Amino acid sequence: MSKTVQRVITLIAILIVLGLIIYPKLPIANEEGTASASKNTPAPGAGATTIDAEIVQFKSFDNNIVLTGSLLANESVNLSSEISGKVNRIYFDEGQYVKKGQLLVTTNVADLQANLQRLQYSVQLNEQTENRQKQLLEKGAISKEEYDIAFTNYKTAQSEIESLKAQIDKSKIVAPFSGYIGLRYISEGSYISPSTQIASLYSIDPIKVEFSVPSRYSTLIKQGNEIGFTTEASSEERKATVYAIEPQIDPVTRTLKVRAQSNNDDGALIPGQFIRIQLTLDSNSKTILVPTTAIMPESDGHLVYVINDGEALAKRVELGVRTADQVEVLSGLSRGDTIAIAGVPQLKDRAPVEIKRLEGGKK
Repeated sequence: MSKTVQRVITLIAILIVLGLIIYPKLPIANEEGTASASKNTPAPGAGATTIDAEIVQFKSFDNNIVLTGSLLANESVNLSSEISGKVNRIYFDEGQYVKKGQLLVTTNVADLQANLQRLQYSVQLNEQTENRQKQLLEKGAISKEEYDIAFTNYKTAQSEIESLKAQIDKSKIVAPFSGYIGLRYISEGSYISPSTQIASLYSIDPIKVEFSVPSRYSTLIKQGNEIGFTTEASSEERKATVYAIEPQIDPVTRTLKVRAQSNNDDGALIPGQFIRIQLTLDSNSKTILVPTTAIMPESDGHLVYVINDGEALAKRVELGVRTADQVEVLSGLSRGDTIAIAGVPQLKDRAPVEIKRLEGGKK
């Protein structure tokens, strides 16, 4: 094949390829002989950005913060004996509810009771001696010093009896307040001392709620404030009332320790449980809240787009508290303003817009 023939074939192939590229782009005449409009021809109003908008209204807003804390027994104590001795009898069951003053444990004090009986006989003898010496003193038969010795012996014996009775009373362990007995760590017949833990006693109605507030909120928490909380075991919200505030901020954590009380008549709350607390710092019934999607951040602040006569007008705003999906606007917006809440990143100042969906009013 000659070079001329090769050039002709190459030229024909190039023309065929160009024809395949150009042909689809040529206008096709319809039955009236007019060319159909290209699919890419812009429709009327296509230059406007489609957005969702919202009419600004006043809303009620509670400024809440979420904290963590724990539950404490209203009263709790580790029961123990004031004296050493062998356990004579146990009068409670584990987990039992006991009343204040109820007898729980006794220890063997037979030796102390024997000494008590001996001292009682001694007191009787010393009392008789004191009476006789008193009569003799009145008759002048003895000196005042002799009578004073008899009187001192009598009173000393009385004091020893009172001391011994107090020792015997210490052998009886009673409930210092009403509550629930925990697990028992002794048995009848075991020897106990003041360092031996017998059991624990808990008063849980009402129950205490303990938590810490960041120092920047320390002036907002007051006695009598009501808080809501949930436990790790239940999502049911319960209420508690603040009754005590630590007078000093912790220098390490920079927090203020607070305690509140909650009703626990059903016994569902258990000391030691982890809780989440919702603390209302302040409440405002006329707050402007807008979706976070309406806010555009800038290097020196924030802005929103206010819709007016089909145009988006950029307006600077001052923001307050944020929630999960809303933000408080302190200044820059007024009630009744229509703002863009979707499609905001595509907007520019004075850009034409078309509202697809309007919240808070009619389109």
